[in-house]
Amino acid sequence: MNLLNDMRGSLRDRGFWAYAVWLDIATQYRRTRLGPLWLVMPPLAYVLGIGYLYSQMMGGNPQSFIPHLGFGYILWRLAILGITDAANVFTAHHAFIMDGRTRFTDYILRTFAKSFLYFAVGLLIVLAIVMLVADGHRLDLLTLFVTLPIFIINVIWISVVVALTGARFPDVKEMISTVLVFGFLLTPILWDASMVPPETVRGMVMRFNPFFHLLEFVRAPALGTMPETGTLYVIVGMTVFGWLLATLLYRRYARFVPLWI
Repeated sequence: MNLLNDMRGSLRDRGFWAYAVWLDIATQYRRTRLGPLWLVMPPLAYVLGIGYLYSQMMGGNPQSFIPHLGFGYILWRLAILGITDAANVFTAHHAFIMDGRTRFTDYILRTFAKSFLYFAVGLLIVLAIVMLVADGHRLDLLTLFVTLPIFIINVIWISVVVALTGARFPDVKEMISTVLVFGFLLTPILWDASMVPPETVRGMVMRFNPFFHLLEFVRAPALGTMPETGTLYVIVGMTVFGWLLATLLYRRYARFVPLWI
């Protein structure tokens, strides 16, 4: 099996995974009074409420901290929802796989598409906030056209690796959930990376966290600053070697997924 060929096939034939995501969302909110508006409420409450609260607690400027928190929150949510759902995506679609639908990228894109829908709603909110409170960064937002696709393709290859590993080892999702508790604290979302300089022990530990580099690669230029040089090297390495790893694992182990689940 070839990962890139299957991925191209899934992107051309979007009916299964795209329509399934829409059904999931419509079913989830159909009995609520606000309906799909609940997609808007969590990011809006988190970014404005937590952003203002933490900026006051740390004595910072809400106009600079809220965009920082907003981008960090929606990017973290996109990555984590997609990756954690990928851990048991093949088990969840056991019936489809047993019926012979073995283009496994359809299921991976289904989990990613759902997390991306939540992200897209949150991104609109964050962009609106940045446009209102951060006049100097409006043109900097154009960097998202370059950095965001690179962020997404990194999340996808990680999801492929996690999905294959999760099919073989059912405990992977629980392990990921536990690790992410520490990952959230080690990633500068509720705080700024400048608080832990690279020469400190905490700064070095933080820079071993790949999500730090993924977030900063997108967020920093969008808010008018350049990411660290080391971050650029890490992103290039993750993108190239990550996709090589995912391609090799998919070719070697994807055919065993029906047996594992």
